[in-house]
Amino acid sequence: MNWRERRDSTNVLYLLATAQQLGVARERCLQNSGLSSDGFAAGEPVELWQELAVIRNLVAASPRSGLGLLLGQHYHLTSLGLLGYAMLASHSLADALQISSQFRALSLSICPVSLQPTEQGLYLILDQGVLPPDAREPVIERGLVAWTRVFSELLQRPFVPLRVDLNLARPAAAEEYRAYFGCAIELHAERNAMLISTADLHAPLPQANAVTQAACASLCQQLCAGVDDVRTPLARQVMQVLMSHVGGGTTAEQVAGLLGVSVRSLHRRLAAEGYPFGALDARVRCNLAERLLRDTDLRLEAIAQQLGYTEAASFSRAFKRWSGHSPKQWRSRQVLGALQIAVV
Repeated sequence: MNWRERRDSTNVLYLLATAQQLGVARERCLQNSGLSSDGFAAGEPVELWQELAVIRNLVAASPRSGLGLLLGQHYHLTSLGLLGYAMLASHSLADALQISSQFRALSLSICPVSLQPTEQGLYLILDQGVLPPDAREPVIERGLVAWTRVFSELLQRPFVPLRVDLNLARPAAAEEYRAYFGCAIELHAERNAMLISTADLHAPLPQANAVTQAACASLCQQLCAGVDDVRTPLARQVMQVLMSHVGGGTTAEQVAGLLGVSVRSLHRRLAAEGYPFGALDARVRCNLAERLLRDTDLRLEAIAQQLGYTEAASFSRAFKRWSGHSPKQWRSRQVLGALQIAVV
């Protein structure tokens, strides 16, 4: 487990929201995590060890059973960003899980997740072995609740697993788990797992769209791999950071911190390479906007959200600066061009 792996701040923000619900001070949760209680906000990247520190601080401040059940209720399909859209457009839960496994670097899981087929369906298994004892209950509970909520949104109906197996030292009461998951609960199992039925696994998803899924999967691949045509070293690193945090409003200061250089040095070296920071940021947003407009049928509001804009109007103004056309005009021109090519 690479505890220095960096990701966006979604998990930590949900931890802080839960802390507020429980009356735990933000400063206490962020203690010894290396995260500033004053400046921490959406878009600030964190390392996995920092998230783990916040989890342990919250457990110490509020040592209640079932803490992870509260944490998991903050999660939605949109929490996964582009990966969530790729899963939503999948043919079935089985396909969605395959996409999630393919782009695990974009998921929010803090512990390894594996899949095991059975005669009844598929076990989704969460490995607690990488976690310190005091973090195991909330992380495992959070993961199981989050997956349940995501599956319900994918199916667009309540998802009820066949069973939930738990191997926790200090679990909540079985009745509490049964009330939430609505299925059989085993508190003394050999592992932490959720059994998905074959019927749910292969049920067609209401918003399945092969073209949209392929486009979103391609974007996920770009987020994992970077942009090939940027050759200079620092500009390429900056592009990779910006693409992996698209939608978070990542600033030059945050990128500089991730790359271990000063902001002044970042701007100076990028200028020397011929790639100003603002131009790289605009290019990332424009490229992803064009891919989403051309290759998916997502509404402008959804695309704006993916690119970090609070409203479609702000995104439309920015896109017109980049391309000279409004998003609707640009999308219409692409459709017309494709039709002309098809006729020829």
